[in-house]
Amino acid sequence: MKQLTFILGGSCSGKTRFALERGQMLSPSDASKAKKYYLATAQALDDGMAARIDARKKERSADWITLEESIKVPDAFGFLNKRADVVVVDCLNLWLSHLLMIRNDYDILAESANMIAVIKRVDFSVVVVSSELGCGIIPADPISRLFTETLGLMHQTLAGLANEVYFMVAGIPMQVKREKN
Repeated sequence: MKQLTFILGGSCSGKTRFALERGQMLSPSDASKAKKYYLATAQALDDGMAARIDARKKERSADWITLEESIKVPDAFGFLNKRADVVVVDCLNLWLSHLLMIRNDYDILAESANMIAVIKRVDFSVVVVSSELGCGIIPADPISRLFTETLGLMHQTLAGLANEVYFMVAGIPMQVKREKN
């Protein structure tokens, strides 16, 4: 990958807006030639989520190409190789929860390791958005604990690989890490 930016925060903290800003900054200076993709992992499973997806679409300028994939995100990265300059993935926690909704015995540890391996191999810049869950209580049921622990391990791995890490609070990005590429 050219550059990895990792953006964490709570729900409605401004992560997506900031991810699009970072993605814009990482794209080539000639905007007419930039190939920017927004990889959306959300599914409109209810009216509220459908409204949220519509709002997200309106936030993006027309030069962003939207690719919707809620399950086979690593495959989508493969498709985008040699096509994209920058890809914003919104968001990691929804992707992981979709895996668990398919089957609760899905090997999300192996799938999360595969996702990390794929991100390392791409030829474009990546901006990954995810919700921070580590500030809450330990979930009582095994599936929720598996989700939280797997997402936490992915967060730690991505933060270690990332050139820059931000934590969003009330729409304000707090830079946690910055390394030169």
